[in-house]
Amino acid sequence: MTTPSPDHIKQVCEECQKKTDFTLKYEGGLFRPVFRGLKPGQSSIMTSPWAILAEWLYKQWLRLGNFIKAINTKLFPRRPKIYGTVMDSSVIGTITFSKKQDELVPIHHLRLELWSRTWLGQWRKLSEGYSAEDGSFKLPFELRMARLLRVRHIHFEIYQITEIMASQAIALPVHQLFKCIRIPKGDLIGMEYNLRNIRLFFWEYRTDTVLPRAEIKDRQKDAPQYYSQGRLEAIIDQAIPIELIKEKHKLQIKLRPNTISLAQIQADYRENLTVCIEKKIPGYTRGDDWFAERVMNGMNRACFVPDVDNPNHYWVNYFGKGYYDGNHEYALPDCAIKFALKPDGKPTPLEIKTTGPLNALNRDWWQEHRFTPADGDTWQQAKRVVRVNGGFSAEVDEHFASTHLNTEQYAMAVYRNLRLNPLAMLLYPHVKEVVLINHTADSILLNGYIPQASALSYQGLLARCKDTLGMLDWKGFTCTKPISEAHNSAKAENLFWNITNQYVRWFILSHLANIKKYWYEIYCCSEDLLNHAVSEFLSDIDLDALDPRDRERRLAMKAYFKLEYGFDDSLERPVRNGIKPAVSAITLHKHFPEDEAETAIADLIQCCTYIIFNASYLHTWANERQYDDIGEVLYCCLGLRFGEKESGVLAPETDLSIAPDLTRSTEMMFFSNLLSRTGYGYITSNEDGDINPYFSNLLLSKKEEFAALGVKAEAIESRTNI
Repeated sequence: MTTPSPDHIKQVCEECQKKTDFTLKYEGGLFRPVFRGLKPGQSSIMTSPWAILAEWLYKQWLRLGNFIKAINTKLFPRRPKIYGTVMDSSVIGTITFSKKQDELVPIHHLRLELWSRTWLGQWRKLSEGYSAEDGSFKLPFELRMARLLRVRHIHFEIYQITEIMASQAIALPVHQLFKCIRIPKGDLIGMEYNLRNIRLFFWEYRTDTVLPRAEIKDRQKDAPQYYSQGRLEAIIDQAIPIELIKEKHKLQIKLRPNTISLAQIQADYRENLTVCIEKKIPGYTRGDDWFAERVMNGMNRACFVPDVDNPNHYWVNYFGKGYYDGNHEYALPDCAIKFALKPDGKPTPLEIKTTGPLNALNRDWWQEHRFTPADGDTWQQAKRVVRVNGGFSAEVDEHFASTHLNTEQYAMAVYRNLRLNPLAMLLYPHVKEVVLINHTADSILLNGYIPQASALSYQGLLARCKDTLGMLDWKGFTCTKPISEAHNSAKAENLFWNITNQYVRWFILSHLANIKKYWYEIYCCSEDLLNHAVSEFLSDIDLDALDPRDRERRLAMKAYFKLEYGFDDSLERPVRNGIKPAVSAITLHKHFPEDEAETAIADLIQCCTYIIFNASYLHTWANERQYDDIGEVLYCCLGLRFGEKESGVLAPETDLSIAPDLTRSTEMMFFSNLLSRTGYGYITSNEDGDINPYFSNLLLSKKEEFAALGVKAEAIESRTNI
C-alpha cells in the first residue's frame, strides 16, 4: 500500500474535521416524539400519542397564562414614580441566608421595593432601596399613601439579578422578583413596620459534600436560575434524534440481543472524526503520528514535561485508578508516555510505561510494563490503553472538574455577592447556567453512566474531582507554554488568554470608580471562595504515614498537576475552617486598599480573566472535541474491561470482550454526541444578548490567527452550559 503524503493526510484530516463538525436539527410536530429533559435511568423521550397530546395541551395552557399575564402587565403597568412626599413611616428588617450554617450571614445590596395595589388593580410604588452591607434595610414611605381607601394590598418585594443585557459596550442588569411579602394594610399604623429577619433560600451551598456546589432541591421549582429559552430549544434539537437512536438500541438489546452488534451501534450514529479519516486512510488513526497529534492537540491535550536527561524528549502522564474507590471490571493503570520532537515540531512516541493491572489475573497495583514501537501489535494495544486513560482523564479531570466544577465555585461566590459592583456585569454572562448542567451531570453522569463504564465508583469520582480542584487557583495561573511551533493547543490557549485579559483590563479600568465604591462585594465574594474551597492537594494528608510507593506517586501527581494546571503551591493561602484552601483570596480588605491599589487591581484583573477563560475557552476545548476523540467506541472509551484472558486489555480491537458492552457503547455515543454538538451560547453569536460587544469584536479580530491553529473563533462558547 502506498504511504500517503503529508499534504494528502492534512487535506483528509481537514475535510473530515469539516464534515463531522455538525449540529443536529430536529423538526418537530404535534405527534412527533417530545423530549422531557435528561433523566437518569429512563428514557427522556415521550412517544405515546396521548401523552404527547396532553403535553401539547399543557403547553397551550401555559401560553394562555403567559398571554393573560402580558395583558395584565399592559393594563396595569408598574411605573417608576414613587407616590408620596412626606416619608413619615418605614418598613425595616434584615435579610440573611436561610440554611443553618448561613443563617447569620447577611445578604447585602438586594434590590427592594414597596408597592401598593388598588382595588381596581393599579400599582403604586411607595418606596425602593437596597439592603445594607449588614443585610438590614429601611424603606421610608408616606403612611397616608399606604392607608388610602382605594388601596387593597401592600407588597414588600425582593429582587435578584437574573441576567445581563449588553448593548454598545453598556451592560445593564435585569431584575426579577425573588420573593414577595404581603403586609396587611391595617398593620401600618406607626412610624415603623418591622419585618424582622427574612431568611432567603438564595444561592445556598450544599452541605452533603466538600465540593463547593449549589443546593438545588428541585430543578423545576427552586433552582437559583433557569436556562434561557434559546438554550432549551437548542438542547431539544440536539437530544431528540440521538435519544431515539439510543432508545432503539436499548430496546433491541433487551428484546432481541441477537439482532444488534457494536458495529451496528457505531454505524447508526453520525460518523466522527476518526471514523471519517479511517475510511479515507485506513490505519492512520491507529498510527503513531495521529496518536501523538491527539495527545498534543486533541481533546485530551496533555502537559509535556521535559525529560531530565534529554532536552528533546518529553513525558506525558495520565494518572489512573490508584487509591480511588472503584470496581474490578475495568482497567485504568497509570500511563506515562515518552515523546521525542521531530524536525517539524510534532511529537512522536518512543515508549509507554504503565503502572497497574492490565488483566484480571494479576491485581498488583505496582506492577510496571514498558512498551516500544518494536513490540508490534502489543505496541498498538498499549496505545489504545493510553487513549482510553487519556479520554477518561480528559472527561473527568480536564472537562468536569477543571471547567464545570471550577466554574461553579466561582459562580456561587459571584451570584451570592456581586450586585451593585460592575463586576456583576462582567462576570454574570460567563458563569450563568453552570450550576444547572452540573446538577444534571450529578445524576446522569457522575452517579450514572461513568461508574458503569469506567474503573471508578461515584465516591471515587468525587474524590478525584476534589483532588483536581485542589490544584486549581486563579492566582499564579499561567497558560501552557508551547514546546514547538506544532503545539497549536497551547498557542491558541495563550492567544485567547491575552484577548480575555485585554477585555477584562479595559472593563475594570472603565468602571474603576464604582468597583472601588462597592469593594465590599468583592471582599464577600473572596470570603465565600475561601470558606468553601477544597483543601490544596495533599495539604491535609500525612505523607509520612503512607506506603513509600504511594507517597512517591502522590508527589509525582502534584508535580505534574502543577505544570498541567499552572498551579503555584508556594503562594501563601489563608487557613480557613482548619484547612489550607486551594483558592487564593481575591482581597482581604472590606474596603478598597488605596495603599495597595496597584496590586489589588492587578489581582482583580487576573482573577476575572481566569474565571472567564476557564468558563469559556477551556470548557470549549474539552467539550467540543469529545465526539472527535470519544466518538468511536473501539478507538477510545472511558474504560476497557479486563476480560477473562491473560492478555487482558492488551488485545486487538476485534476482541469485543474488553470493549464496552452494547448498552455502555450506545450510551457513550449518545453522551459524546449530546455534549459536543449542542451549538448554543457562543461569544460572537451572542444569542442571549448578554456578551459585551467589545469582547466579541476582540475575538473576531483574531479570527484568522485562531483558524491557523485549528480553532474556530465563532465556536468558542461564552459559558459552561453543557
